[in-house]
Amino acid sequence: MPAQRLLWVIAGLALAVLPHLPHLSPWTFSFAAAAAILRIAIEVKRWPLPPRWLRIVAAAGALFGVLFTYRTLNGVAAGTALLVVMAGMKLLETRTVRDLTVIVFLSYFALFSAFLYNQELLRLPYMLLCAWLLTATLMRIHQSADDMPVREAVSLTGRMFLQALPLAVLLFLFFPRLPGQFWAMPARSHATTGLSEEMSPGDVSELSLSGEIAFRVHFAAAPPPPRERYWRGPVLHDFDGRAWRMTRSGFVAQPLEIDGEAYDYRITLQPHQRRWIFPLDVVTGWQGRGITRTADFQLLSRDPIATLSSFELRSGTRYRITGALPQVMRNMDTRLPRERNPRTIALAHSLRAGAASDMQFIEAVLALFRDQDYFYTLEPPRLAADAVDDLLFNTRRGFCEHFASAFTTLARAAGIPARVVTGYQGGEFNSLGGYLIVRQSDAHAWSEVWLEERGWVRVDPTAAIAPERIERGIDAALPAGEPVPGRMLRASPVLSQLRLAWDAVNTFWNNQIVEFGEQQQHWLLERLSIQQPRWEYLGAALLAILSGFFAILSVWLAWRFRPPARDPVAKLYDRLCALLARRQVTRQPHEGPNDYLARAQAALPRLADPLEEIRCLYVRLRYGPDPLESELSRLKFLIGRLKV
Repeated sequence: MPAQRLLWVIAGLALAVLPHLPHLSPWTFSFAAAAAILRIAIEVKRWPLPPRWLRIVAAAGALFGVLFTYRTLNGVAAGTALLVVMAGMKLLETRTVRDLTVIVFLSYFALFSAFLYNQELLRLPYMLLCAWLLTATLMRIHQSADDMPVREAVSLTGRMFLQALPLAVLLFLFFPRLPGQFWAMPARSHATTGLSEEMSPGDVSELSLSGEIAFRVHFAAAPPPPRERYWRGPVLHDFDGRAWRMTRSGFVAQPLEIDGEAYDYRITLQPHQRRWIFPLDVVTGWQGRGITRTADFQLLSRDPIATLSSFELRSGTRYRITGALPQVMRNMDTRLPRERNPRTIALAHSLRAGAASDMQFIEAVLALFRDQDYFYTLEPPRLAADAVDDLLFNTRRGFCEHFASAFTTLARAAGIPARVVTGYQGGEFNSLGGYLIVRQSDAHAWSEVWLEERGWVRVDPTAAIAPERIERGIDAALPAGEPVPGRMLRASPVLSQLRLAWDAVNTFWNNQIVEFGEQQQHWLLERLSIQQPRWEYLGAALLAILSGFFAILSVWLAWRFRPPARDPVAKLYDRLCALLARRQVTRQPHEGPNDYLARAQAALPRLADPLEEIRCLYVRLRYGPDPLESELSRLKFLIGRLKV
């Protein structure tokens, strides 16, 4: 086996496996790399391949190693790990071209399985380049003679890709789509990002140090003003004196009325491995199966969001809850742990004594936050066990979750049902794409209180301490010295526009390519005047299109590789040979024109003169310099009047 072919196959396998590096256990790559190095050494040193029994033992050990590491052989990570180690084992038995071909096809499979982790646009050029090189490698290893030059293999493969492009586009657009996504297999034990079911001091501020995108939102019309851009996530009811947690014990849905404008929009969520959809607060309508709204107005999908996912929603930012608060929810949302945060409870009782109504108490608490020296910061000091007491009376520095926790505790201590809502607030408008970008740095926490005749009312204590956070974002609220993701990029108009332009390109890729599914395909077919297409008709139409495509391709290939046109002199000479063969003067394979026509003259004396002139003309036209057109015409004339 030529060593060059083996090296190309190993290089292709390494490039195909490289995108899996962040997701798989290090030992799997070490195992495959060791197998590749050993196979190269065997080829260079002319050692024999490992015996069959040793390969079987190593393969079994690799199989059990994957099973022990991932506790399964299913799923993206475990399946890819098994593929990588078995490809390494296959290298140790490569003897023929067939063995190399199997490894190339394993490399194809490993390469495109990386799309199961994510489908980012930046990944596409790498995938296409690797597929190009793998195909060139496949072409080179199947050359029976000398190796095909690299340049020729790469050039031919590139032309093949371009020729296949129209067919790929047709299949992408018109192949019948089933509901759901093709890239819908979630990775096992995938890291969870974003908000969680619990909030303790520092959780949201830590999340705000990330510039990763949480979701994007396309509005059908103008988006709501910044002060109304609250994106609802987990609602936290249970409080232990320091941390807030979710609970779902016996809540009953309450009637909801929208006061004012409703917003229609499409939210595209990045994978976060949770069920939360983060609608604009509060959601009133949604499309799609497996989506529910809880009694505390969270919007949940049936399954965790493990892939890039879009939802068509409707929300109203001004709403009112009608009816009475269920007693179960009232008990839950007024509960406080005993003997925790005593100074906060005493402060609440003092403020409550001077307030004539629940609303006056809320205004008194917000005035306290606004008028006294409380500071909004991403770097607050650590809090004591009684975290709310420590914040209100000692440190006076915190982020949104600190002040939301403090306000909710004060409201509950005053007998007002209150809860903490986590989610996101704000968003950066991308004018190039016409959508909002909401990042992890926009993570936020606020409070909701129950007021009779109004229902649940949003109260954001951060707006009292740092109103610029709500109106202009986190950059405006924090001092210049504090780290905020992307602040330097946003400060430069040029860099900011480049960043937004790249995000617009990514968004187009995600919306129009990655998420191109049944609904988008129906929209395209409706634009082509095909109403309510059934998959049977669509399949028949696709079959007809493919048949037409291959028919056109076959005609083009037949024309492209047609035999070259014959020389007119050679055609005339063949005609002469056919005429003489009728008189049993057949040209022998070894005879040139002089010998053959001399023999014909001897066999047919009455044709000796015209045959001699024909011989002279043919030899001159075939072998002489600068033949004349008149000589070709004379030759054609003589052969035409020749009577055999």
